[in-house]
Order: sequence, then structure tokens, then C-alpha cells
Amino acid sequence: MVRRIVTDGIPLNSQKINISENGTVPALHITWKDSRCFTKYTGFKIEDADIVNQSNLEQWFNETEWFIKDMKYLLKLEHHRFWSTILHNSSAMESVISFMQNALPFYLNSVLQTLENERFLLVYSSAHALVFRVCCRITTMQESKWCWMEADFYAKLIYKKFIVTVPFLFDMVSIYGKDNAEEMSRIIEFILKLQPNYTQDIKQGLSYLLNAFVVIQKRCETELIQPSVSEETLNDLALYAQDCCCILMQLVEISPSVRHMSSELNIEFVITNFYENVLTALYRSIQDMNKHSRFLTQLNDMRVGMLDTFRSILIIQLEKILENSDENLLAADKFINILTECLVNSTFVNDYKNVYDIEDDLKIVQLGYKSVEQVKYDFIQKAYAIEKDFSEQRILLNIPTEPLDEFDVKTSNDHSDYVVGQENAAFEQQIELNVQQIKDLLPHLGVEHIRNVVCCCDKVEQAVSILLENNFSETNQSQHDELGEVNIPIDPLDEFYLRTGIDRLNIYDGDELDVMVNDKVKGIIKKGKGMPGQAKTINELLDDKSHIQQVRHIYQQFDLIAENEVDDDEYDDSFEAMAESESRHVKLVKGARNILADEEQDNESESEKDNESEHEQDSNRNVALAFCENPEIARQRYENRLSSKYLRRHGTVASVAKDADVRGKPKGQGQDSKVLLNRKHKNENKAFSGNHNRKQGASYKRNRGMLPS
Repeated sequence: MVRRIVTDGIPLNSQKINISENGTVPALHITWKDSRCFTKYTGFKIEDADIVNQSNLEQWFNETEWFIKDMKYLLKLEHHRFWSTILHNSSAMESVISFMQNALPFYLNSVLQTLENERFLLVYSSAHALVFRVCCRITTMQESKWCWMEADFYAKLIYKKFIVTVPFLFDMVSIYGKDNAEEMSRIIEFILKLQPNYTQDIKQGLSYLLNAFVVIQKRCETELIQPSVSEETLNDLALYAQDCCCILMQLVEISPSVRHMSSELNIEFVITNFYENVLTALYRSIQDMNKHSRFLTQLNDMRVGMLDTFRSILIIQLEKILENSDENLLAADKFINILTECLVNSTFVNDYKNVYDIEDDLKIVQLGYKSVEQVKYDFIQKAYAIEKDFSEQRILLNIPTEPLDEFDVKTSNDHSDYVVGQENAAFEQQIELNVQQIKDLLPHLGVEHIRNVVCCCDKVEQAVSILLENNFSETNQSQHDELGEVNIPIDPLDEFYLRTGIDRLNIYDGDELDVMVNDKVKGIIKKGKGMPGQAKTINELLDDKSHIQQVRHIYQQFDLIAENEVDDDEYDDSFEAMAESESRHVKLVKGARNILADEEQDNESESEKDNESEHEQDSNRNVALAFCENPEIARQRYENRLSSKYLRRHGTVASVAKDADVRGKPKGQGQDSKVLLNRKHKNENKAFSGNHNRKQGASYKRNRGMLPS
């Protein structure tokens, strides 16, 4: 088969390949894809995040060699075959992405030094370099004068076909961003310029990264307060934080566009909070558990990197001011607002001041702040000056702290040399400044006396308090000079902050009721409704019979009752006479129930005469007072009334009951033919007579308790 490629200045998306038998085929077509099944990369296992597991290295070595062969084969393909394979052979991109997901990030390259055999390191380095070449070819629009694509077509191709995605870029940054910063910067800026849709995608990726910072911070706040936290948990948190920090630091460092996006998303505030509540807290916890942990050095590197990232984002506002753009005033105002918000995180502010001099920045801000009131500017200038003086005083007086003096020497050599070389001069200058401030407040005191007090105190407030209370004497000073220490009580809040790193203003800080420090506090910690030990539901409250035990001793006094062996007959007779004289009878009044009436018996004849009527009334009374009348009595009375009625009309009863019998015998004993005929006759002729009294009959039965109401 003979073919000819037409490449005279024609882009790849418009090229046609001539085939002698079947005509022409587009250069980007499934026909030209390579059907090779590309090998996926599998990373070697790591133990404790710093040592390579040597057990399966031979298997990894063999698989990586096949992976290297596939990458070399992919790079050797012609331009149209390369892109046809990338588009139509999914295993090609999956192979490249597998390396991005399993390769070591740049901050774990030290793990490679633990490989026992040098050939393992050579194989990994070869795979590392080949994948980067493939990524560069994918992100290149024009390889040569004859191999190129149109910009619009290329932009739609890599975006809609998901060839280059934000996770793909983030993985490239974490693996190649440190050693290939220029090339990574070219790739990101080229893609953002070529396809504007990536701008919104990268912003969403940065937002996701900020959410990861929040998740790490919440987990640290939960894990670090537990006394039984393990070293493995702390190492996992440190590694997770390092991964997120390194991606953000490299993105901001290598890409100016991403740096401006970070400024629009206000990432500065997230950095300061993460620095204060995660990096510093993790460093303190790991140091307390293992002072020789390698994560201490990594956390120091992260702290320096986050300070540089904050500086890179913050300096954008200074650049806008120097450019004299229309956003001059807004940039200056935002710069001041950022520094104001950062004052909440004192550790971050101290470390930032120790690395960068803010005085020059404030002078630049003042250029764009002329038309605005100086209140905010003066506040920031004084606040950061006080913060700086306080930080230097803590360092010079050897007070325990967590500042940049714990950082790697490589990152803070300039500041350390300055502190060591100018220690005495700075200390004397600070003392003179404090003396002058106190002299302005208390002009009636002598300068030497004030200087002696200031030299023995850590803070200006303590010196002022001692001078006002006249608690300082030359004898105390000589004693302190001999002992070499100052006997001034430490503020509980400062001690609590140095011990836990928690800066709070609460009446229970450091108290026996402080649940942030003490595992078992004094008193009851109430959560929700009710008190501990009380019933939570109404059923549980009703089932609780504990109150019976509390009053049982009262009822035990009445268990035994003494009976009188001798009865008082005289008392019994008198009582019976009184009861007989005051007896009452119940009289049933028509239309009413239970009416008590006093009956006076005039003579015995009337009582005998009324015995029969009273007997009838008693029976009626029993019926009326009964809760429910006996149904048998009611049926018997009804049958008697019907029998008497039929007797008056027809003169006989038995024949009627016998001829019209529809009840018959009880169920199960069989029925006579007469009963069955009566039932049939009744069923057939029941429509000839009215049956309109069912409601009245039901009411009658209900009123007498025969039916439920």
C-alpha cells in the first residue's frame, strides 16, 4: 500500500493522506492509531513514608522496563500517528496518567536514596524523563514547520477530549514543578492563553485545594486535643498537609496567572489560618513525641514556603500601586486589610516580620493612600511595630517560642546573622525605648530608677505596675542580680499559650474547669436538656420507683396494729344508737339519680303500707344505678311485653311463638323444617313492612348500655 502525506504548510487537522486504493483519509483518524496495549505504571511500595519496601522491587523493575519501552515507542511515532493514537487509543493516555498518579512528588525524592541497587534508580529516572517528554509533546501545538495544528482546533481538542485537565496539571506540578519550573510555567501560561475555559477550571481546582486545607485544619483540631494521639496519625497529617502546601506553593511560584487567581480568591487568609492552626500545632505535637522525626524539617520547609507564597500573593497589590493604575487606591486598601486580618494569627505575623521587612512595603502603600484617612495606615504601622518589638524581645530574653528561629538554617541565614550580630545593640535600644515611654507616663520618676526596673522586667506593663505600686527596691535588684533571674510571676494566659499554643480569652483558661486542658474537670459538664442521671423520656420517668425507697421507712411504722382485747360495750351501744338515729334512705326521684331525702316514719302502718312500693322502687333503683343492665333481663322483659300484647289481641301465646319461630335451636344441633320455612318466609316478606325505626332502636339500646357509645 502506497501513501503520500500532503504537508506543504497545511495544519494537521486539515491534512489528507492519499491511499492509492481507497482514496484519501484525514490525518487525524482512527485508521492511523496504533493498536498497541500500553503498559500502566505501578509505583513501588514505601514503608513509613521514608523507606522503600525492597520485597517487590524486582517485579516493579520488570514492569517499569516495559513501561519505558512503551513511552519510547509513543515518542517515536509520527506526528499524525501520535495524535491519532492519543485520541483513539485510550490505553495511551491511561498509561501516562498512571505515572502521574503513582510517581513520587518532588518533596519525596529523598526516598529514592534508600534504593539498594543503583539500577532501580536509573530505571525510575528514565521513566520520569520519558513521561515528561510525552507531556511536553502533548502540550505543544507546533512541533516543527510541517507538524502543527491550528490554535482553535488544538484548544478545542485538548479541552473537549479531556487530554489536558486540571488534575493532570496539578499532578505535573507536584512531580516536575521543582526541577522543571520554566517548562511548567510555559505549559500553564500557554494553555490559559490558548483556552480561556481553563481559567475557571483552575479556580475551581484552587477552591478544592482550599477546602482540603479546611479539612486538614478540622482534623488537626480534633486529633491533636486527644491525649492518646499516635505518632502515625501525626505523620499522616503532616504528609497530607505537605502535599497540599507544595502544590499551592509551586503553582503560585511558577505561574503569574495562578498567582493573580489566588489573590482574587483571597487565599492569603487561608494561608495565615493554616499556618497558625495546622503547621505550628503539628510541629509542636511531633516535637513533643519525637524530637528526631524527619517531619520536623519538612514542616519547617513548609512554613518557609507558605511565607513565600503569602508574600508572592500580597506583593501583587504593591505592583498595582507602583504601576499607578486605576486600582491604585483599591490595592492599597486591600493591602492594609490583609495585614489587619493577619494580626489575629500572632505566630504567623512574628515569623513574617522576621523574614520580610514591612517598613518598605508600608512606604509604597503610602503612595497610593494619600487620599484616604491615615487611621488604618497608622494602626497597621504601630501594630506591626509593636509586634516586631515584642518578637525581638522574646528572642533576646530567651523566652520559649515557635518562631522562625526553629527553621532551617538555609532559609533564615540572613535574619539569624542579624540577630546574633546586633543582639546587644538591639537589647539596649529596646530598653531605652521602654524607658522613654515610661518616662512620658511617669515624669516625676528618675531615669536610672526606671531603667533598673525595666532591666528586671520582661514587659513594659510589668515595669509600670511595679513603679506604681512601689514594689521595687535596690535590695531586690541586688538580689536579682546575684541570682541572675527576675522573680516576677508569669501570666497564666501566657503560660497556657506557650504550653498549648491556644490563644483564647476565657475566664476558664488554665483553670480546673478548662475542658481544653484537663481531661477530668471539676463539676458537671452539662450537655443538652436535663442533668446527668435524670430520666430522658416520660416512660423512663414513670418507671422510676426510686422515690418509694426514700419514704419506705415512714410506712414501716404502721406495719403492726395492736388490737384491744376488751371491747367497750357501752361505747358500741351508743355508737349504734347514734348511727340508727342519723340513718338516711335513698329515694329514687323520677328524672334524676342518687338524690338523698330524709324519710320520717310517722307510724308503722304507713311503713307497712309502703313496703311493697319500696320493694319495687329498690328494684328500679338497682336497674337505674347499674352501670350496664343485664341483657338477659332486658330480653326477658321485652318478650314478656310482646307476649302480653299478643295475648290481648289473639288470646293465645304459645301458638304464635311456635308458629313464628325463626330462632330454632343453638348452632350445631340442627334445625327443624318449620324453623327453616319461617326463616325463608321472613326473608321473602321483609320488604312488605316498614323498617324505619332502626336509628330509634339503636338509640334505645345505647341509652341503656347495651351498645358501646
